[in-house]
Amino acid sequence: MNRQNKTIIAIVVVLVLLGSGLGYIHYASNLKGKGVILTIQTGYNSSTPLTRIVSLDPAATATLYALGSYKDLVGGNAYDYYPPNETLPNVTDYPAMDVEQIINLHPQAVISFTNYSAGQISEVLNASIDYIFLSAGSGTSMQIIEKQNTFLGKLTGTEKNATLINNWMNTSLKDLKQNATLKANGKPLRGFYYLSQDSLWTTGNNTFEEQYFQYSDIINIAKNYSSGFYQISASEIANGSPQIIFVNDYVNLDRLNDPPFAGTPAVKDNKIYVTPPNAFDEPDFRDIYMIQWMVDKAYGNVTIPPFPVKVQYSPDPLG
Repeated sequence: MNRQNKTIIAIVVVLVLLGSGLGYIHYASNLKGKGVILTIQTGYNSSTPLTRIVSLDPAATATLYALGSYKDLVGGNAYDYYPPNETLPNVTDYPAMDVEQIINLHPQAVISFTNYSAGQISEVLNASIDYIFLSAGSGTSMQIIEKQNTFLGKLTGTEKNATLINNWMNTSLKDLKQNATLKANGKPLRGFYYLSQDSLWTTGNNTFEEQYFQYSDIINIAKNYSSGFYQISASEIANGSPQIIFVNDYVNLDRLNDPPFAGTPAVKDNKIYVTPPNAFDEPDFRDIYMIQWMVDKAYGNVTIPPFPVKVQYSPDPLG
């Protein structure tokens, strides 16, 4: 099971749970135990920062590193790619989290971007471990990402850096949108994101990856057919006639030599671009660099302000 397929399945699980009105999460939060469930909606009401955290969420791991609270992580996961050279113990998190592993690390909290069985959540809560649930699927936006930055900053006492990162995101998004619109000159390209070769998975409306298209001034041909991450039909791709295609690095490019892609303007004009490895699928602050990359490929070079927090490893996947 590769990371990309895991992400798709996790997103589907989240959509099912969220579509039921968060009842699943609400049920878990009412189970007896010393731990509590925390989200950006509940906030963190303690004045004492957390100092022992297990992250099952690659986006959270990256954000905590940028905030300056990587030292507070006592466990990570096999899908962490930023920062590189991670030495944290990897906790099994798919298809189920290894609660025994988590408990043995003695964390105060575990962060997840998907949900698990009520029994597993109960074990975590009853072990006096808080369960922190972050967004990953439909409904996640740049604004939600900024709220998660603030939330994680509050959890770890790094609110000042969270504010710096959020300000940088807002300035960068404004600059990128303005420059992309100027370069498009009223003729935005039609684009498509080829997410998985197992089937024609892509991003529809109301996702953080759809916002990549919005801020890049590229028309996502899939956004009018469905919301969230879904399987588009071959005829919808052909009818959309994409002029530029972004291909997940897991996808075999030979697939583009066959219908429905072979006859598209993107293939004819060789405007096919493979996404930077392990960088296009996480809802975190590094999405700014992915938007910049898309604008570069579609319309030409654009710049953004330097990252405002000093870190050892560049947050730019292409840097």
